[in-house]
Amino acid sequence: MSHKNICKKQQGSAIVLAIFVIIIISLVGAALVSLQRDSAKGTSYEVYAARAYLSAYSASEIALVDLFPLGSTTANETNCSESDPIDITVTLSDDDGFHGCSAAYQCQILKPEASASLPTRYQVVSTAVCENAQTVTRRQITVEAVSL
Repeated sequence: MSHKNICKKQQGSAIVLAIFVIIIISLVGAALVSLQRDSAKGTSYEVYAARAYLSAYSASEIALVDLFPLGSTTANETNCSESDPIDITVTLSDDDGFHGCSAAYQCQILKPEASASLPTRYQVVSTAVCENAQTVTRRQITVEAVSL
């Protein structure tokens, strides 16, 4: 067989190899773009979950300050109930990092049994919701306090 016949049989194999490499690189690129998009979505969710947690934590602190005012020897039970807890909405400022968040708390009085000489307990359940166009996160914190 001559040298010319061998070269004619090999023509076009480089194009097939180039197309194969281009397809593989395109698939890897598409996978990386998808991975980056999922990572960005996960990071956004984590940020809003942290905001919701901190909003609920702030609401519980506000509730405890309302319940046990500084300088008072007794609990201020105006926002607490023995039977059905009342929702108290807390105003959170957008300037303080709570953009897109809302919070509320409920306070319930947990009286001890008549025979027990235990102090009255107060249960504060604070709930916060943070949302944007794509993500909604909700966190709830329960705190129990005792008047000393």
